[in-house]
Amino acid sequence: MIRNIIYFLLTVVLFYSCTKTEEDEAESIPLKPISTQYVVENDSIIEFMKTHFYNYDDFTSLSSNSTVELIIDTISGDNINKTPLFDQVTTMSIDILDENEELVPHNMYYVINREGTGENPTVADSVFVSYKGLTLGNNVFDSRNNPIWLDNTTVVRGFKEFNALLKRGDISTNTNGTYEFNNFGVGFVIMPSFLGYYENNTATIEAYSPLIFQVNMHTLNTADHDADGVNSIDEDLNGDHIFSNDDTDGDNIPNYRDRDDDGDGILTVDEYDADGDGVVDDTDGDGVPDYLQNDND
Repeated sequence: MIRNIIYFLLTVVLFYSCTKTEEDEAESIPLKPISTQYVVENDSIIEFMKTHFYNYDDFTSLSSNSTVELIIDTISGDNINKTPLFDQVTTMSIDILDENEELVPHNMYYVINREGTGENPTVADSVFVSYKGLTLGNNVFDSRNNPIWLDNTTVVRGFKEFNALLKRGDISTNTNGTYEFNNFGVGFVIMPSFLGYYENNTATIEAYSPLIFQVNMHTLNTADHDADGVNSIDEDLNGDHIFSNDDTDGDNIPNYRDRDDDGDGILTVDEYDADGDGVVDDTDGDGVPDYLQNDND
């Protein structure tokens, strides 16, 4: 028994020693400057789009309840007359705050094959999606053929920004009790690494890798993460689509997770519209709602 205890303690020490060493090595590698890295990656994305095409012909006859798997290939040989991605994408720019507190616009490039018929999710909502993720080298690092619920506040920036451009579909119930989605949004996006995982790497994604995501937007749920009566998208007070930096009372709980946003001891749900007239309450008329101000006199 004593021998087993000693063995266990040595194993624990060895584990934490190795972990600490790995952390030290990771911390010793400097991050690449955001602005210069973006220029390099954007150039590589543009070159990629000029020399590659996707299977656009397969998307011309989409049935209402189906999709087609995205396939990207090089323009050469039998494919020499294919239309390059560069001529088919739409550009969207996302402002990123760099290490010098300066805004660096990051372009992402997308194609919407079918817009969808319902409403768009916001970057704060929960989405029921199937998807495929791949690198510019055509390495598939993740895919879901069957839809899965994802929280837009927890996925990478480019993914949530793009799926907010797609509309949900219609849901119909079959006679046997099953259901299906029809006319849901379908499309794909190509993004630089800061809108993905940037310096982080996995077994299948190298650091600083631009990414491609194909997304099928089946349906959505409007999110109110803390059930305080304020939709989570409306708790992004500065409108930067980053929810962790909105913390009115400074208690280290961001507003979208905080049931008492101003820390006055009165729950937000009881301050937002206390008189039930459909108008957000502002007792002192200073332009700041009561639920975001702990002195309403």
